[in-house]
Formats: sequence, structure tokens, C-alpha cells
Amino acid sequence: MQNLQIETAQNVVIEQEPANVGERIAAFLFDIFIILGYVFTVFLIADTFKTGSVGSAVIFVFIIPVFFYSLLCETFMNGQSFGKKALKIKVVKIDGSQPSFGNYLIRWIFRLVDIQMFYGLPAIITIAANGKGQRIGDIVAKTSVINLKRNRKPEETIYEETEENYTVIYPEAEHLTDTDINTVKDVLKHYKKDPSDAIAVSMLKQAFDAVKKKTGTETSQTPAEFLETIIKDYNHIYRS
Repeated sequence: MQNLQIETAQNVVIEQEPANVGERIAAFLFDIFIILGYVFTVFLIADTFKTGSVGSAVIFVFIIPVFFYSLLCETFMNGQSFGKKALKIKVVKIDGSQPSFGNYLIRWIFRLVDIQMFYGLPAIITIAANGKGQRIGDIVAKTSVINLKRNRKPEETIYEETEENYTVIYPEAEHLTDTDINTVKDVLKHYKKDPSDAIAVSMLKQAFDAVKKKTGTETSQTPAEFLETIIKDYNHIYRS
């Protein structure tokens, strides 16, 4: 299965590994187990009522969410159901932006075709053939399901080793976040691939200005030198 290339709003292309068929099925079965446990609990509660009509009302009201389980979970759990969370997989948009309720709704509607009508065969075949972790609903919704467990190489993470006696140059780096540092590393990575590329240079300048503004620092270093120093300072402050 090929890696999925997601382009962020900053025009940075990030490779993500799609969840495979086995992970998707395992997450689905985990969700089924949760749903069955929930339904069993509802029937137990309903059975405690002496009046049959009350028990029926309880079942009707509390069973409705079962039909919207995946839609509700993905909407309120940032692209994950309990099964996906357990398997560390997640729904994302292929353009790198956050999926909207509309995207989750389309995926939920197409579950009827992908999973329920034909016992999941269309989903399995499409995911295996597509190569981007997409069932039919994902293709229509322009989403995919990625694997969050992918072992990243050290250069792909925020980690930057520093010497024991390293001296922090910009202590203001503490005001940044892991997300900020990841973005900076992605920008530097693309700049170093081709320092003459106009887009890469523009991205570098934007990152340089954004980091200076957020940290309130001034520097005589070049944008690339400054950002590399910021990465080291951040790591030494929080990881030494």
C-alpha cells in the first residue's frame, strides 16, 4: 500500500501511511463489540421497568444513537471511533485540512453500500485496490484513514539531539509548540531540497517571520540558521 501524500495549507507535502484492511476490520469489530455491549445494557435497563410501554420507550430512545454511532464518534472524536482510537487510526482529508461534518456524513451514508449491504466486501476490495486507504465513501468524501502508529525516522520528528553542554540561544523558544516545531522542520526540509525554489524560499521567510513574532525575538542569523537554532533550543529546553 502506497503512502498517502497530504498537502497542508502551507503547501508542505507530508507522507502518511494509510491504515490497511486488517486494521480497518479490527477497528470495525471493536466498534461492533462496544455497540453490542451498549445495546445489551439498554435492554437490561428497559427490562427493569414494570410497565412494558416505558421499557419500549427507553429502548427506542437509547437505541437511536446506535444507527449514528460512526457519524457521532468521528464528528466529536476528531475523526476516530472507539475502535479507530484503539487501533490508532484516524479519518483525515486528503488535502490535509480537517474533515467537516459533511465529509463524515458522506462516509456514514456510504457505509450502507460499503459495509452493510454486501457484508463489507465493497469496502475491502476498494481499500485493497485503491492503495490510499479509501473505501467508496472515502473516495466520494475525499478522505482517507491513516495509521498514526507509523514509525517516523528521527529527521521526521521534532526530536533534535543536542550536546550536554549546549547553550540555549533563544530561550523564547519555550513559547512554541510541538506543532510549530514540526511545521518549521517541514519547511526547512523542503527548503534544503532546493534553496533556489521560489515557493520554498517564500515558505522559509513566512516561517521565519511567524516564529520571530510568536517568540518576540530579534536575530542577525539568516532565516534558515535561525529556524535550525530554534529547533535545537526548543529540544534542549523541553527534552534535556
